[in-house]
Amino acid sequence: MSSPSSSSKSAKADEILVIASSEALRAAGLDMGLIDAVPLLLTSADAIPSAGTVLPRIMIGRVKAAGESTDDIRAQLLYLSQSLKTIGQMSNEEVANIIAQVQPALVDPDRNRFKKEYGVLTIEEMADRMSCTIKRVRELELEGDLFAARAPGRDGGPLYPKFQLDERVIKSLLKQVIHQYREAEVSTTMLWSFLRAPQKIFHGWTPMEMMLGASSPAFDALTPEEWKEAFLDVVAEEISRVRW
Repeated sequence: MSSPSSSSKSAKADEILVIASSEALRAAGLDMGLIDAVPLLLTSADAIPSAGTVLPRIMIGRVKAAGESTDDIRAQLLYLSQSLKTIGQMSNEEVANIIAQVQPALVDPDRNRFKKEYGVLTIEEMADRMSCTIKRVRELELEGDLFAARAPGRDGGPLYPKFQLDERVIKSLLKQVIHQYREAEVSTTMLWSFLRAPQKIFHGWTPMEMMLGASSPAFDALTPEEWKEAFLDVVAEEISRVRW
């Protein structure tokens, strides 16, 4: 879990939240002066301890990085402490609602209906599946109707994601996505990675699954043109993220 800095309140990607006993933290060499403790609040009536019982405390600590001041870290830990205290006072239902918003459950019961489309094909396999020549496959790739990506750690040439051959795919939209990546000079390997990554805005579906017909509440009420525009906005945001 990341925590906001005291100056900008923006999260740092490399920050680590450690939750452990004070003995374990001390044994790990963590400066106990940089530890904050939050009482473990219980909301269940059955779990409320009797009078005089000492509640356990959640210990929060973070390793001090080079260049950081102790005051900055303490401010961050205080922010986290307040957040945890707020969560501790919530009911189980309220916490469940928050979790559902952060990682919503998919409404489609058939989570495997797009699974087979995550495979990749060599150019020879692609030509065979399309009943055309290898030269034609290369022409279609050059024209932006198809794309190939290199698989990390795998020898050989680029591989073609086979979802591009699925009759359900919105081919005009795929061509626009390929064009956006080319125009931004972002590799097709990054494109394939993005297409396989679940997106919160798509209700947990991946961009590839959306182009194959997945249903997302935020998109279902849109007209086809609005749908494409909203989808391409997500693509543009991802390109901006990986470029800078």
